[in-house]
Amino acid sequence: MAAGAEFVEGWLVAQVLGEGAYGEVRLLVHARSGAAVALKVVRGAQEGEASEPAREAALHRALRHRHVLRCLGERTHQGLHYMFLEYAPGGELFDRIEPDVGMREDDARRYWRQLLSGLQYLHGRGVAHRDIKPENLLLDDHDELKISDFGMATLFRHGSRERLLSRVCGTVPYAAPEVLAAAQRPYRAAPADLWAAGLVLLAMLAGELPWERADAADARYAGWLAAGVAARGPWRRLGAGARGMLARLLRADAARRPGAEALLAGGWLRGEREGETRAWRSQPAGGENDAADGEGAAELSAADMDALICYSQPAQADDLPPTEPGALPLGRRRTRLWLRGDAPTALSALAPALARRGLGWRRLGASVLRVECAELALRVWAVQAAPTPDGSEARTLLEFRRSRGCGLQFMRRYAELRDDLRPLLVDPPPGTSRPVP
Repeated sequence: MAAGAEFVEGWLVAQVLGEGAYGEVRLLVHARSGAAVALKVVRGAQEGEASEPAREAALHRALRHRHVLRCLGERTHQGLHYMFLEYAPGGELFDRIEPDVGMREDDARRYWRQLLSGLQYLHGRGVAHRDIKPENLLLDDHDELKISDFGMATLFRHGSRERLLSRVCGTVPYAAPEVLAAAQRPYRAAPADLWAAGLVLLAMLAGELPWERADAADARYAGWLAAGVAARGPWRRLGAGARGMLARLLRADAARRPGAEALLAGGWLRGEREGETRAWRSQPAGGENDAADGEGAAELSAADMDALICYSQPAQADDLPPTEPGALPLGRRRTRLWLRGDAPTALSALAPALARRGLGWRRLGASVLRVECAELALRVWAVQAAPTPDGSEARTLLEFRRSRGCGLQFMRRYAELRDDLRPLLVDPPPGTSRPVP
């Protein structure tokens, strides 16, 4: 599916937003209204198999909350399952986390309150997410957090009956100890999600994770069990309030962890100053009610959505990036660099920096690179700015996007490449927004 090509009538493919073993997520933009949706494409079930994508879509479509990404619809075509999702132009939460530094405590507090609010809603509906991590937490055009990716989610409660879970799943550094030991003993769902949320908070405040896995065989986790927040690692960079709250939340005994309601009522979360919430927009926003109720796609008519999901046939083509910076609602990101020179010059400058860092790469098009190293993959788009009337030198935007792998590791790699390219960096053209600081 090429940029500018129609996925279905009236809907243009913009670019790949993410990819993984499941498939990929692409951005679609409506040619007439400018409305945007994210398209998640996964392989459908084979004959005789249970349909995991259909199960995910059915569960996700039933969820409506300000801090849960909306699933707008689904369809199956030629062995592929398509899910149409609310587009979050602010990107992934990890994009706001400076490696080994984190972010401002007030920002972390606001995002974490929103995460807990979303989890409280999910758990109230009997839904366990089971893969909470910064890569699955998106930001909308109001800079509000949205929980996304329900591929591992499950129902753990129906009415008053709660079932224990026995599947080892999620992302290992964020997994609670009882999840890793599920083969020996089933676990309760909600405390495991909140454990992962606690590690998200630590990543936001310190820019790193405390251990590889919550198992006594991991030396750093063993140190945590022995000494708590006095252990070596990122704990000492946290304020006293955050340290105390995480000490209670990251208890090995799940029964002793506070629930979402208690955490939301805690003193540290009440510390946000009045008026601290920050808003920015990268595309036209609807009214206040749209942001509050999570409807997300207010610009989209029922007829347009119906045509997208039900009637038209998908086109097939290859992948290319947008043609101009700012031409599509791609959001504000920290992982963008402006270099002097045209697009070929910018990519030529990037190639030796990739080689020095041991990163393999290949071209996906004239102005797109795919970069890989072990479990990390990213894409780099080179988009040359339009000539200016004064005839000043050419400038090219390089945008880096994680495709697969750890978000914090991606940010470390990006920071290394940014430092290597620093002699070529220039200010963006007039009228172009700078990356989020």
